[in-house]
Amino acid sequence: MRAQTLRSLLDGHYICPVAFPHEYAFLTSDGNEASVDRWLSDLEMSLARVDEEGAFFMAPRIVSKEDGARIRDEFLRFRDVYGPAIRMLQIIRNGKDEFSLNPDEYIQHAELVQKVNEIPALAEQLRALVGTIRDSDARYTNAELVKRLLEHLRKDGYLVIVDLATEMYRTTGKIAQLTQVLRFLAENADFAKSIQDEGDGGDIADDLFDGAGGQ
Repeated sequence: MRAQTLRSLLDGHYICPVAFPHEYAFLTSDGNEASVDRWLSDLEMSLARVDEEGAFFMAPRIVSKEDGARIRDEFLRFRDVYGPAIRMLQIIRNGKDEFSLNPDEYIQHAELVQKVNEIPALAEQLRALVGTIRDSDARYTNAELVKRLLEHLRKDGYLVIVDLATEMYRTTGKIAQLTQVLRFLAENADFAKSIQDEGDGGDIADDLFDGAGGQ
């Protein structure tokens, strides 16, 4: 399990109990967290967590000028890096009242489709993402587009499918990283404004997620 855990970290995955239950159990038992961190130190990397009980991921041990420039560049490209996932999650949020952008929440395909069919504005919002959602096409039904939206988020690591028969999905620990980015921008107005000035304009956090980063 150690080798499998290390490979998952090196591949850039977020190790949470939903997406990687065995690896997460390994990291949270018997001092393995410290052992893995020591191993990563040889690569000048460290074992980090989204929060005290959140997903594990690999991060630079010391943030160099190059790392800082890369991170800033990701923020500058915020809409390209995070925007698609945020807009898709916003559709889920608008169609599921109890959805709160936390790990370990359930999303059922048919229930979301029903909401999209009942709310014209939500259907319009979904269809506005044709071309952003992978393998989507304007000729697809709402049900097909919702399925592709959920699969897009699954392939990006934000969801796992827990029941094929009912098409039930579950959010992973990676979603917490996304909300932390939004929260950081909401709480650091000067930094967000500097990105806005250098980027393509618009209020980054509010425009993309109606202030959800402050939740």
